[in-house]
Amino acid sequence: MANIGVLGGSFDPVHCAHLEIAGQALAEFNLDFIIFVPAYVPPHKNKLEVSDQHRYDMLRLAVSNSKKFIVETFEIDCKRVVYSYETLDFLSKKYTGDRIKMIIGSDSFNQLNTWKRAEYIACTYGFIVIKRPGNDPEKKSFFYKYADISKFTAHNISSTSIRNMLMKNLDVKEKLPENVLDYIRKNELYKK
Repeated sequence: MANIGVLGGSFDPVHCAHLEIAGQALAEFNLDFIIFVPAYVPPHKNKLEVSDQHRYDMLRLAVSNSKKFIVETFEIDCKRVVYSYETLDFLSKKYTGDRIKMIIGSDSFNQLNTWKRAEYIACTYGFIVIKRPGNDPEKKSFFYKYADISKFTAHNISSTSIRNMLMKNLDVKEKLPENVLDYIRKNELYKK
């Protein structure tokens, strides 16, 4: 039986904090591998900045150095808003008998009451929660007992701030994997 972490997101673009979170979860919670799931359109967003193909290609490049990181295109292939419980159910059928947990930041954890079927996700799969700066997981939350809380606090990097920096031609070398930055430049992504 494998222990699997699932990390979803828009990855628009994937950045170093995403990889840092995955690496931390892998080591701290003794996971066998991490499945990255790029969203088609996340439930809380209207649109994404670049195409599914670009986001997939950047993610594939970002994880190419680790055999323990996998990219799953289920949500992109569905071509619609896909809720986390649907993705986890799909993966539990694909990886029958394995233990699956969803990796989320403490900011998302504190908003689980707005998620579709959050109690089902909690009871069926559970969460690995990575702390975000200035945003500790709410201990009084119903979901707390279903969460493994990391000792680690992720760096405060966001895809939105990276996109803004790229549009202003500012240096983002420290925030993106080198091969992802090369891909962005080659394909002229995130320009005004």
